[in-house]
Amino acid sequence: MKSYLTSLALLVSSVLSTAAHAETQLFVTTSSHQEAQLHIVYPTGIRIGQAVQDGIQQLPLYNKTNNKEVAPIYWLGAALLDIENTAALETKRQQILSQLAQMGEATNDSRYIAKLAQLAQFLRGIKLGQRVMQPLDIDVIRITESYNAIIDGKYQLVLPPRPTTITVLGAVTQTGNMTWQSQASSKDYLTQAGLLDNAQTSLVWIIQPDGKAIKQPIAYWNHQAQDIAPGATLFVEFSSLFDGYAHLNENIIELLRNRAL
Repeated sequence: MKSYLTSLALLVSSVLSTAAHAETQLFVTTSSHQEAQLHIVYPTGIRIGQAVQDGIQQLPLYNKTNNKEVAPIYWLGAALLDIENTAALETKRQQILSQLAQMGEATNDSRYIAKLAQLAQFLRGIKLGQRVMQPLDIDVIRITESYNAIIDGKYQLVLPPRPTTITVLGAVTQTGNMTWQSQASSKDYLTQAGLLDNAQTSLVWIIQPDGKAIKQPIAYWNHQAQDIAPGATLFVEFSSLFDGYAHLNENIIELLRNRAL
């Protein structure tokens, strides 16, 4: 009898645990840098299409310009992020910050130390989430079954307006935002930002607002043109890294892909 009751209790506990996990919380916002303007709780898992549709319908109540007009959604920058399962990303962030600090401790160049500190401050401040790497335009989701998977847990849905800047970081002298210019190239932005002595000068990474990372050759002998969308991030790799730092650049890129506007 005791064994039966124990088995029954474990079964009930398992069912309750599964039911609790199936609850889905959706935090909808126009920017990952601010608190959610909308919090929706569903009793079970939902499809991505429903999450986006609910966000589209309710966010206009909060997403208005100074002229009280609804700001159009910049779909290339829309993002759905799992903000519950971020342990792997946070581990990478701590490893990156530790390595940047060690790079600073290994030199007496105060200027270089300050630039590493700027990069570390930027990476420390970004809000991370495991990004669902797919288009979020509701019309695309409706006609593509693979884009309409079921999700459950805690998710942030970012439906931003079109930005007016791009971000430059990595082995540069100026980490931060620059005004987006329709005809500007990667080299134009990098000239403004300036490069550190240990910058990789033959290529740059462009992380587009949808999380897609593009490796662009930029040297005179291998240059390939590449569009840079508003809200994109340009990352310049560090070269001549210490032993054991082989994954520093790719880990930074991974963080940048899993953040939203």
